[in-house]
Amino acid sequence: MTTGTSAAEPAPAAAPPPGTRPHRWWPLIPPAVLLLVLAALVWYGLQPAGNDAEHEPANGETWTCSMHPQIRQPNPGQCPICEMDLILLEDSGEGGLRELSVSAEAAALLDLRVTPVRRSAAVTQVQLLGRIEVNERLVSNITARIDGRIERLFVDFTGAEVRAGTHLAEIYSPDLFVAQKELIEAGRGLNEPGITAAVRDSRQRMLTASRERLRLLQFPAEQIAEIERLDEPEPVLEVQSPRDGVVIEKLVSPGDYVATGDALLRIADLTNVWLMLDAYESDLPWLHYGQEVRFTVDALPGESFTGRVAFIDPQVDPQRRVASVRVNVNNEDLRLKPGSFAKATIESRVDAAGQVVAPSLAGMWISPMHPEILGDEAGPCPICGIDMVPIEEFLPATSPPRNDEPFMIPASAVLRTGDRSLVYVRLPEHASPVFEGRVVVTGPVSGEQVVILQGLEEGELVVSRGAFKLDSELQIKGRPSMMAPFAGMEERSAHDAPEDLAGQWPPVLRGLHRLTVAIDSNQLDHATRHLGFMRTAVERVRADSLQPDELNLWQEFKLRLLADLTLASQRLEAQPQAAAGIVARSVNEAARYLGLPAQPQLTPESDPDAVEGFEPLLEAYLKLTAALAADDPDEARALAEPLAGLVAGAGLPEPVDTQWRQWSAALLEADDLASLRTAYQPLSHSFIEYARRHGVDRLGNLYVIHCPMVGDDGADWLARVPAVLNPYHGASMLTCGNVTDTISFDPSSEDALPDRAGAEEDAAESSIDHADHD
Repeated sequence: MTTGTSAAEPAPAAAPPPGTRPHRWWPLIPPAVLLLVLAALVWYGLQPAGNDAEHEPANGETWTCSMHPQIRQPNPGQCPICEMDLILLEDSGEGGLRELSVSAEAAALLDLRVTPVRRSAAVTQVQLLGRIEVNERLVSNITARIDGRIERLFVDFTGAEVRAGTHLAEIYSPDLFVAQKELIEAGRGLNEPGITAAVRDSRQRMLTASRERLRLLQFPAEQIAEIERLDEPEPVLEVQSPRDGVVIEKLVSPGDYVATGDALLRIADLTNVWLMLDAYESDLPWLHYGQEVRFTVDALPGESFTGRVAFIDPQVDPQRRVASVRVNVNNEDLRLKPGSFAKATIESRVDAAGQVVAPSLAGMWISPMHPEILGDEAGPCPICGIDMVPIEEFLPATSPPRNDEPFMIPASAVLRTGDRSLVYVRLPEHASPVFEGRVVVTGPVSGEQVVILQGLEEGELVVSRGAFKLDSELQIKGRPSMMAPFAGMEERSAHDAPEDLAGQWPPVLRGLHRLTVAIDSNQLDHATRHLGFMRTAVERVRADSLQPDELNLWQEFKLRLLADLTLASQRLEAQPQAAAGIVARSVNEAARYLGLPAQPQLTPESDPDAVEGFEPLLEAYLKLTAALAADDPDEARALAEPLAGLVAGAGLPEPVDTQWRQWSAALLEADDLASLRTAYQPLSHSFIEYARRHGVDRLGNLYVIHCPMVGDDGADWLARVPAVLNPYHGASMLTCGNVTDTISFDPSSEDALPDRAGAEEDAAESSIDHADHD
């Protein structure tokens, strides 16, 4: 009987014949497919186990190496390069552009150290090398007073010491022989007996002329009188030394012929010498006129000498990169030898502005031509006779007060990037370690400390060890860092900034234009004032209405702008064009990334009479604006009357006079808030145009604020502060609006800024009150 297999059950496979191998499946796969599968397996097996810096960990944690921050893994482990334990890096991604959060464990393993910013005296000892040189002012050239031949040199070698009146040389001169003969003969003829008075007068004139001739040849009166007593003239002329000194150069030998004025010898008085020091550029900020210098020379071990700085070379040697500093040194005992090497020490201190101060020189007077001459009172310089001046004209001479001492931080905390420098600051408001990169301006270095001129406040904690590691982490994250200050930023068009920021930007552009004009016309005092104008304009920008991303971006460029304005102030006097370039570059950078215009703005000229006549109207208008914002119709009507009276008596030009009279009359006729606001709008817009035409930067602080919720096109008003208190809606929409322009900015004005949150609370309460009243 035959057994069958149903279609649902497959027949069992037949056993292979004895002695044969089982059948394999892979020969049935095409070779190309098998090769692709094998390559994929090999590629997967070669991938690193989670240490690729480009992969974001799934659990949100990132583990890195303190020595190799490019290593990034989602789990703890060891660094594949140095086998150190990885550390957890925490960064929420919130905060400023340069903020970085790390865990406490990571901070410990990274060995981050912080140091507080302190005010302290910036005192340093500058070590300089130099050499003793001859005082050029005490060098005399001994010259031939007449043509002749050198018969004899009494001082015939360099280095010989001479005294005033010492015989230096003898010159034979036929002309001198004739001059002496004339003098002797004139003297004899004057004493001949029996001569008439006329002859005596004539011979007296000849004698006087002969004496004058020898005097002009620099013969002293005693020597002329001696020649008169001779029977016969001397064939040679003795040359005498005019002062004590040392022969530093012999220019002739016996037998040489010389002409009148030829130099014979050079004599130097060594009772006062010069110490010429070489100062590198980094040393120059610590040096000033009148500064005391202590130095030693190898020839006199164990002894020290003092002098005062009398000259600082205004130019740096382009080859050696040093500037010469001259110190005048008293050398009455002649122990200091020209040519000797010297090691000098200068102690100096600076104030908070980076300026050298000299407390020991307070109240003294100094010679403008010879700064080594100091005195306790006014009077002429004993060298040149020019009146001495107060030393304050050369440098700050008094000790700075405690609050004017500079901010000091360890030099190791500073990451230098050309003109700008960067430090990392720990933010105390966070529980876990959070650090922020800060652009700063550094001053002179004092030992292991450096002066900070801009960017830090007293008490802040700066990272004094490990700052470069934090900066490396920001570089890896693609955020602004030391080497890539614009990383992660996108350039914008010139009109893409938030309205409140764009509306407060014009004073910066006007200040830039004035600064450029002042520098081009070499008016550095005006340029200094315009730099201060720009600084205050940047500092007073109110940015609390900006969104977090926009606010972080503004804070970054605000620090850069303030740093560059400080740098420009430092360089203005020595390099005015470079200072202008620094400011223009900084404004351009901020504009490109914030979406602001960068073109300097010309300040329009205005009629002072037009400004003066407008000011009382503006004050009355601002009071009316405040009453409308407070929803107070009674106060608004009461203020409309004096405003109308001021308009009537202002004598404004047409058509402004007619228009303002009509609109002020409409204010007087209004009987409720709605009609008051309707009459207020055209007057407000006309005030804005008048202020733009006549009062740019001449009306204190004056901002234009726009509310889009009035009519179809919105409405504008003027305010003293960049804060919104809406006169068109009052409490119902008190803070609706944005600053769109700054017509006038006054750095000396300190108008109070109302608190935005407080204004919103007041608006809410006012809305409730009005609702209950209705």
